[in-house]
Amino acid sequence: MATERVQREFITVGIGILEFGNYNTAGVFQGYDDVGPIKGTFGLNITREVRDFESGRPQVILKREVIRERVEIAFRMAEMRVANLKMAAGGGIVTSSIVPANFLDGSNAAPEGGFSSSVVGVGLADTFELGGQCTLDEIALRFTHIKACNTGKRQIIEVYKAQATGVLNMPFQEDDWNAFDVTFLAIADTTRAVGKQLFRFVDER
Repeated sequence: MATERVQREFITVGIGILEFGNYNTAGVFQGYDDVGPIKGTFGLNITREVRDFESGRPQVILKREVIRERVEIAFRMAEMRVANLKMAAGGGIVTSSIVPANFLDGSNAAPEGGFSSSVVGVGLADTFELGGQCTLDEIALRFTHIKACNTGKRQIIEVYKAQATGVLNMPFQEDDWNAFDVTFLAIADTTRAVGKQLFRFVDER
């Protein structure tokens, strides 16, 4: 009796849940925090640049070796909160639940946000400030995708260490949801064995 060639459990749709992982100043992993909804596409882009050794007449390839490995992680975030901004920018200072210092005009008030000319004082807020930092923060990334609703089985990507590319766009759009595109590059975790230093893909069976 013939068996079906299609394995439907490996054909999937949808995005998933993304988390940022924190390291302390000593490089010790602290735990994961939920990023919130992501939109569009979550992409794990792997490039293994190969160098060929050729010789002979005609020249033929005698040996090939990988000379560069590059893993890029790209996605679109919807929640524009200070913790996400710090991770996405790769640095900066976050302060939580404070009354912000006065603005350049010497006041603590700003326009209320509509067409009114009224200004309103700023209450307790979280702030993100950036500028003057020459290093990039290292974080971890964990992405969890449900393969099928009826089984609950998951595919999980964990990037042990990553740094933001340094480009962060924060569009505020007139007629669409505000979201911002973020890209990270994986950094080798040299404490791990060769062949396992950038990320892992876990396929739950």
